[in-house]
Amino acid sequence: MTKFLIVNADDFGIHPAVNRAVCRGFESGILTSTSLMAGGAAFEDAVHMARSLKGIGIGIHLTLVGGLPTVLPSKEVPTITWENGRLCSNYLELIKRDLRGMIRMDEVYREWDAQIRKILDTGLPITHIDGHQHMHMWNHFFPIALTLAHKYHIPCMRVPDERLRFGFGLNPGTIFRFSAKNGLSFMARNHREKIHEMGIHTNDYFWGMMYGGHFYESRMLDIIDRLKEGVNEWMCHPSADANAMEESFHWGYHGEAELMGITSLAVRKKLEINGIKLISYGDLTKI
Repeated sequence: MTKFLIVNADDFGIHPAVNRAVCRGFESGILTSTSLMAGGAAFEDAVHMARSLKGIGIGIHLTLVGGLPTVLPSKEVPTITWENGRLCSNYLELIKRDLRGMIRMDEVYREWDAQIRKILDTGLPITHIDGHQHMHMWNHFFPIALTLAHKYHIPCMRVPDERLRFGFGLNPGTIFRFSAKNGLSFMARNHREKIHEMGIHTNDYFWGMMYGGHFYESRMLDIIDRLKEGVNEWMCHPSADANAMEESFHWGYHGEAELMGITSLAVRKKLEINGIKLISYGDLTKI
């Protein structure tokens, strides 16, 4: 069986620096796919660029976190916009609020529905659906994401189930990320069967959660040797200006290094030597 690889850039539309990196990664590198944020400040710029990137897969990046504005007026979704009328800054705060019963699921549904319709209204061909900080896999939100994917006939959904032992380390930051990664991976793995029951295709393997914002060339070269037969996805966060991104979002991402990785001749050559076939989510219905 062939080893397939989807290389997906998240956060398309969040900032012009990301948009430029997506364009460069697709035209000069191994990038095959990207996920568009309806609430991103550079959304219109991303849509304009996407029209010229013939063959790139375009996904919908469902968003409930990141300090971004909602597509609906914030007063219509007050339980998910409690921070100055914007979405909360990170998934931990969102999950804490949800576990306290403070989030209304109908607001999540209506906001995500509005995000999907905004992107579909551009006329861009949509290949898949995923989530910012993977919140489409959180147990309480997953049924909503699945219902909407089925409603709008979106053919594929990302399942971020990175391998259990991958990325283990002993420093405190790594231990926390490793634990969070495995918790999310466990949930995602359990959802795969329901996704398939709805006739929606998924990736088989996933890479990039442990390396989020730090998926360097050296790490890409190492992971090529770990790719499995079937459909693998690399999630990356390239940027053409890491300093500008840090000033806006304070994530500590090294987006320029990730862009160097996906445009690396060494990475491309190793993929070719190993017989890895680059695809997008749009190809899953043909495999």
